[in-house]
Amino acid sequence: MTTERKAEASLWHRLLETRLTRRTALGSAAMTAAATALPLTISQAEAVSNNGGPSTVDPQKVKPLTMPPFRAIPVTGADAVTLPAGYRAQVLAPWGETFTEGGREIGFNHDYVGFFPIDMLTGGTSSTEALLTINHEYVNPMFVGGDTKNRTPAQIRAEMEAVGVSVVRVKKEGREWRIVPDARNRRIDALSTMELTGPVRGSSVVKGATMVKGTVGNCSGGQTPWGTLLTCEENVDGYAKAWEGSGYDPMHQGWVTEIDPFTPEWTPKKRTAMGRFRHENVAVTVAKDGRVVGYMGDDMQDSCVYKFVSRGKYDPANRAANLNLLAEGDLYVANFGNGSWVLLDYDKNKKLQDAKGSDGKPLFASQADVLADARASALAVGGTPVDRPEDIEIHPRTGEVYVALTNNSKHGNFFGQIVKFREAGDDWTATKFLWEIFAVGGPQSGFASPDNLVFDPYGNLWMVTDNSDLSTNPIKAFHGNNAMFFMPTEGPNAGKAYRFAVGPVDAEMTGPVWSPDGKTLFLAIQHPGEDSESLDKLRSNFAAKPGTNVPRPTLVAIEGFPGWKA
Repeated sequence: MTTERKAEASLWHRLLETRLTRRTALGSAAMTAAATALPLTISQAEAVSNNGGPSTVDPQKVKPLTMPPFRAIPVTGADAVTLPAGYRAQVLAPWGETFTEGGREIGFNHDYVGFFPIDMLTGGTSSTEALLTINHEYVNPMFVGGDTKNRTPAQIRAEMEAVGVSVVRVKKEGREWRIVPDARNRRIDALSTMELTGPVRGSSVVKGATMVKGTVGNCSGGQTPWGTLLTCEENVDGYAKAWEGSGYDPMHQGWVTEIDPFTPEWTPKKRTAMGRFRHENVAVTVAKDGRVVGYMGDDMQDSCVYKFVSRGKYDPANRAANLNLLAEGDLYVANFGNGSWVLLDYDKNKKLQDAKGSDGKPLFASQADVLADARASALAVGGTPVDRPEDIEIHPRTGEVYVALTNNSKHGNFFGQIVKFREAGDDWTATKFLWEIFAVGGPQSGFASPDNLVFDPYGNLWMVTDNSDLSTNPIKAFHGNNAMFFMPTEGPNAGKAYRFAVGPVDAEMTGPVWSPDGKTLFLAIQHPGEDSESLDKLRSNFAAKPGTNVPRPTLVAIEGFPGWKA
């Protein structure tokens, strides 16, 4: 199924201009202070820091700390992870490292990282031992297989086995983290068995399928309160040609897939009720009435922001029931023009029933059709196409929702911005919201192309950038390599970016997550040396195996943080 409606590309920029004019008139610091001074009605159970990962402190009870715990570092183009004085990075779980009893290797191009304390299911928050989940977004054929033009069946299989998710048990011993043996260590890849759930299951859209093969395009994700991973399938359509003859079906991809890291025998579930589009991440929270809410962005120029609300309610005492919560629910798209959420339900929204393509034929005939092409559905009902919505996270102290809009070269927006909105009545199931601009990228702010976000318990935003082609846009002159920034969200420096880390040549830093005590930051280093011309002309040697010079995607464990203080 293909999207036939064209986005109204100029609408978002008209809205931005209005907000920027208002922001300038009122003063950005004053606006931020006023917003964060609103009464809080959320609780620890409803909004959490650390991308849904556990924390040893309650964000509602800590004293805000709005100054960075480091001295900001300058721009650099070094082929290294550059950090402030007092901090160090350890390479952990690099691509190609064997980590299972059966000889499976860590996948390629690390992205989202989930931290699941080893004692989580019994209420623990261990900060020294955990199951890490690592997304592997895509492969570079030059490094995986060594042939960029002629893919043999063996190379295709190698690529299919190098994407997906790694579940890895790690333990801190002294100053170092290491991988430890565990029966739960495993790879879930493009060949693994998956189950479809929700309205698309068994429908004509997927040719009656209920069980499908593989998870690919694993970009960012989220963690649920009941201890599962939500891995988000983003760029999935191109594999039909690249992996021709493998049985790959793009309609079986592009979903949010739920994986239980603690239970290998639990079949991963593709949650079709959450829609099919270029999923970046899911910011998960629990509303006042117990329903689970997930915020999502469609990582594509002129695409939309979505919200999923479960039908069932979260029960902290019943994990088995919670494992089915995301099978059914309502999907909404954001209309930033009037600050509303529009329901994407074929039976309840006449605009979906009346929507027609350029050939005059109906675009949708069922809810399965609506969800399978959520992008077309969103535009049909008036969803607002915005500038590449990537990571979305929920402020742990205010409940506001922050959205990274990376950039949009179609309209000359190379630098991107971060916006935030607050749901009516501080209720995440509300259908109305108010939004404002939080920060704007560019030379004046020192950052560009915001991507993954993570909040610490104090309410400070940590952001990594995605400047994927520095050689052909205006970013290189002031930004250097991709970086990680610390940004207070309240006080006189709200929205100011302090550079904490800089990545290697050609790399993005992705998937930031802390250990629950806040003493270790895990960060993925994705595609170092990606713009290399050949294996003989490498631009990076970051994390290369001893005796070789081929760069490797990897995690780094960053130490030097003082830990969270109540």
